[in-house]
Amino acid sequence: MKAYTIVGLAAVGALALSACTGGGGGGTGTGPESGGEPVIDGTLNYAIARDPGMLFSPLNASGTLGSVSQWAYESLIYFDADGQPQGWLATDWEQTPTSLHFEVRDDAVCADGTKLTAETIANNFRWIADPANNSTAINLVVPSTAKIENDDKSVTITTVEPDPFMITAIGSQAIYCQAALDDPQSVSTASNGTGMFNVTEVVTGDHLTLERRDDYSWAPEGAAIGTTPGVPKTVVLKIIENESTRANLLLSGELNVGTITGPDGDRLEGKVDVLNSGMLLTGGFLYSQAEGRPTADKNVRIALTKALDLDELMQVSTAGKGERAQRLATVDPQVCQYDAVGPNLPKTDVAGAEKLLDEAGWVKGADGKRSKDGQPLVLEFAWQSKGAEIASTAEMMADQWAEIGVGVNHDGSEYGAFIEKISTPGAASKIDVMWLNANYPVPSALMVYFTGETPPKGNNFAALKNPKFDELVKKANNSTGAEGCKAWEAAEGEMYASADYVPFAMMSHPTFAQGISEYGIEKFAPSTILVK
Repeated sequence: MKAYTIVGLAAVGALALSACTGGGGGGTGTGPESGGEPVIDGTLNYAIARDPGMLFSPLNASGTLGSVSQWAYESLIYFDADGQPQGWLATDWEQTPTSLHFEVRDDAVCADGTKLTAETIANNFRWIADPANNSTAINLVVPSTAKIENDDKSVTITTVEPDPFMITAIGSQAIYCQAALDDPQSVSTASNGTGMFNVTEVVTGDHLTLERRDDYSWAPEGAAIGTTPGVPKTVVLKIIENESTRANLLLSGELNVGTITGPDGDRLEGKVDVLNSGMLLTGGFLYSQAEGRPTADKNVRIALTKALDLDELMQVSTAGKGERAQRLATVDPQVCQYDAVGPNLPKTDVAGAEKLLDEAGWVKGADGKRSKDGQPLVLEFAWQSKGAEIASTAEMMADQWAEIGVGVNHDGSEYGAFIEKISTPGAASKIDVMWLNANYPVPSALMVYFTGETPPKGNNFAALKNPKFDELVKKANNSTGAEGCKAWEAAEGEMYASADYVPFAMMSHPTFAQGISEYGIEKFAPSTILVK
């Protein structure tokens, strides 16, 4: 599904094991809400699509890691069904466009037995903001220029530049205990947070095991705690890349929870309940603007985009289950909803594409292939090799570019190698096209991928440079919350019109479940038995 994914807090409610469901997936059955008999000290089997890698999220931007972190770590706030922030580790807060002030609870206890303090919470953000740590979350969660202060009961974060959605990024960040911050390697295959579960075993490429903390008692009112009937004693996160296998295990009752996005979901309809379904951006790519790359020329980028049938690419990349992308931020809670892609992204026009390339000096030779000053127009294309759909889409893009005389060198690699490749300093000088799907609830947080510093100082992987876009982003950042949505729509529109980034597909990601029931606060996700 995704090549580079950041997923914010998008939860669906607490899950309790139920004794009243049979193997074969007869739905979510009964549980605490409906008066059914809960399973005491049971095991919850939950599928994740890939190995999450090292488990310290400030150094690992993997979306899969969020499926692990939510069990062992908590954040300052969560978002309710209406997208409104509610207290978690924070009991109260005040916000302005350039500051956040949190009053924090004093009863949360770390897995190592130490008390979570306001200073440790502040240190989480100091660790991310320190450029020396090379955090993948710097400028995404908190900028390096932020001023971070604390006293015994509160944390205050002040930024130089306004950020209208700052509470989403900062408030949703998983909070690590002090020993983890002091030695991130200590939690690379373990955990040390205040969540209900603790990672006890990691078998690379196969599974992770978490055990319940019976002393967990500081959840928000109405949410499950360690002694709530039906809360599993053990959670096994099984790494199952193949969706057909996930579907089979759900149908047989060997899995309780799994996400199925492709055709296998059809086999589950009417047999296994849909627990949650969220829309994610699943298809998109960046053109490098590094000096010397052909795609640094705006007209070349527009021509290459015009040569593609994006509707067809969307169908292939989503196995016919998706729709055309409309904007950057599609993850709930969505503050802004608009279609900035449709009106602005260059439309398919093969003849127009050829004309633009001719005018840019990239002309066809006798062999039908384009070159300029003796240099052939051959694109270096990096994409993630997970899933037949991505590989097929990449091949189709190459075929469509070949029709206008443009060559492609494919560089497909597995997730970890792909991320390392595009985040290597100087990558934009070697790669012309990068597959990228970045998912987050608000557009402001995603700007780190489209402006600013390149690695290792920033996450602008493709060295994008668009002064008009930067000005529009600055204007949008001076508006708070939904008031700025029109400004963000204009900023995104400029990016798409210039073909800096080309998002073309989004699709629903339903999470199926059997043998469980929802418990407690609607849309609340303690970092434990709740799923996204």
